[in-house]
Amino acid sequence: MKIIIKDLVKIYADEAVLDELSMEIVKGSHCAIVGENGSGKSTLMKILAGIENYQSGHVIIPKEMEIGYMDQQFSQYDKDARSYILKDFETYQYLSKSLKEIELLMSENYTEELGERYAKLMDRFSDIDGYVFENKLESYAKGLGVYPFLDQAYDTLSGGQKTRIALVKLLLEDCEVLCLDEPTNHLDLAGIEWLESYCRNSNKTLIIVSHDRKFLLNTVDVFYEVEDGISICYHGDYHSYREQKKQRFIQLVEDYEIQQQEIKRLRLAIRRYRQWGHESDNPDFFKRAKALEKRIERLETLPKPVELKNQLNFDFKTPSKSSKRIVSGHDLLIGYDTPLTNPLNFEVLSQEHFAISAHNGKGKSTLIKTITGDIEPLGGTLKCGESIKFGIIPQIIEFENESDRLLNYVMKTCTMQEEQARRTLVQFGFYHDVVYKPLTVLSGGERVRLKLLELMLMECQCIILDEPTNHLDIQSSEKLEDVLQHYGGTIIVVSHDRYFLENLKVRTFEL
Repeated sequence: MKIIIKDLVKIYADEAVLDELSMEIVKGSHCAIVGENGSGKSTLMKILAGIENYQSGHVIIPKEMEIGYMDQQFSQYDKDARSYILKDFETYQYLSKSLKEIELLMSENYTEELGERYAKLMDRFSDIDGYVFENKLESYAKGLGVYPFLDQAYDTLSGGQKTRIALVKLLLEDCEVLCLDEPTNHLDLAGIEWLESYCRNSNKTLIIVSHDRKFLLNTVDVFYEVEDGISICYHGDYHSYREQKKQRFIQLVEDYEIQQQEIKRLRLAIRRYRQWGHESDNPDFFKRAKALEKRIERLETLPKPVELKNQLNFDFKTPSKSSKRIVSGHDLLIGYDTPLTNPLNFEVLSQEHFAISAHNGKGKSTLIKTITGDIEPLGGTLKCGESIKFGIIPQIIEFENESDRLLNYVMKTCTMQEEQARRTLVQFGFYHDVVYKPLTVLSGGERVRLKLLELMLMECQCIILDEPTNHLDIQSSEKLEDVLQHYGGTIIVVSHDRYFLENLKVRTFEL
């Protein structure tokens, strides 16, 4: 049993995002859909979930393979988070409520009739595995870190908390196929590892879009790479996928070069036959030249392989020498009205790669804002080295004038002429008419790339990054890693991207 996608075409604004894409997803497989940002991964997921239409092609989903998809758009809901999770489980809600009502009545005045009604309801509750369902709800909520918020008003939850609540709801729906679009984005490390274990041990069909390489390594055995509207299948784990992709590119380059050499040889022969035909006035040479021209026309011309369409191409400036101690905290208290942590004691040295780790909501971003001076400490001492210039990429990137257009913003902010600004934007994957986009419509990944552009032009002794890879595709994350590994200054980072932290060889400070 399998999902079959055949010659799928999806067009946005006269551009084919998916162009005769075909793939087969076998029941029980754990597959990832990978590709550059904007390649159509999330669009494909929405088509599979039935919430996005398409222009042509076929999507064949067996009835037994019910698809569960977590929408990232949340409407208002005027009850608590637990009620939000349970709102579509009507039978469970009815039986659970009825049992509690009868329990209350029996505690006040037990009758045989109440006892019989209670027993019948208990049988029905057992038939739907009601207690198993309740245990799953508790287990999933604890694993994803939202158990303390179940009785909190849903509308007061943060976007990240709502995402995790929606994930609990999705897992409880017990669909045969789970479409998970960036499922780790709002999880802390404990939540990621819990979801990783759930996926790894699941016999469900999993279709995952994720930039988290460690998560993919530990959960996926088939990769579908969406590239130029089509998909290429690679079997194996993440390391195997990367090696196969590398070998495929080498083969494409080799095939292209062989064909180009053959075309060059044929064209040289054509010129010679024509020259000999003119010199000897022999029509046979012209016939041979014509035959070779037709041979070239019949060739299926191979496109020149391009490793990455939107590859980042930049380096940070070498910083001037700084003091040995970049920043230190002694009995530091951070927070807004009340401290979020116990007193903190730490020291970040020059050229060190320093990672801040904690559960979600426990002060990581608050410590960053305290170091950069955006908020004042509540107590203790914070010291920064002399003449230290910080370069910062915050978790939530906002611009003073969101209506400004990308090209104008770079010209103004970076003091550049138009031609130089365009060349610089190309280095960060902004091409053609994209430079006329207003900042307000930039995606999360585009905002990170724009901030990286600004950092490239600064000379800073310390770069501070708050979840920098959250909105980057895998290739961009790898390029950022490479640039940071060669950066001569200090790095302070908050990230749940384990591959990213391992490759930077960070020293971790636990809050």
